[in-house]
Amino acid sequence: MKKIILTLSLLLLSCNQDTKEKLVVYQSPTCGCCSGWVANMEQNGLNVESVKTNDMYSTKVKAGIDITLQSCHTGFIEGYFVEGHVPHDAITKLLNERPNIKGITVPGMPAGSNVPGMETINEKANFDVLAVNADGSTFVWKHYE
Repeated sequence: MKKIILTLSLLLLSCNQDTKEKLVVYQSPTCGCCSGWVANMEQNGLNVESVKTNDMYSTKVKAGIDITLQSCHTGFIEGYFVEGHVPHDAITKLLNERPNIKGITVPGMPAGSNVPGMETINEKANFDVLAVNADGSTFVWKHYE
């Protein structure tokens, strides 16, 4: 009987691991920095599905991401969009707090040793991750320097 209970417990634990929410990332098939960002998210424990597309514009329009807030790749997780080179800890904060927003973004292409996928040697970038409200307004979600 103890063997059955142990087996069922292990089975339930493994099922829980398999149902982990995916971060679905749309990216250009030729973008190296996007692939670097995806690799960073996977190294930090996120379950990532990468979708290669040459039509990033449509993906961003469907998500309602204003052109001033756009970057190169667009991800979706648990009802939120994640636009650009957002660090893993900002995504973790999003999933833990579950605010009433559309998503988070790092507009443009900041480069620095603290920007996943856009790392440079010995130089940190000073940038913000912005939260985007349903009305399109933004506020600083997390600041990096």
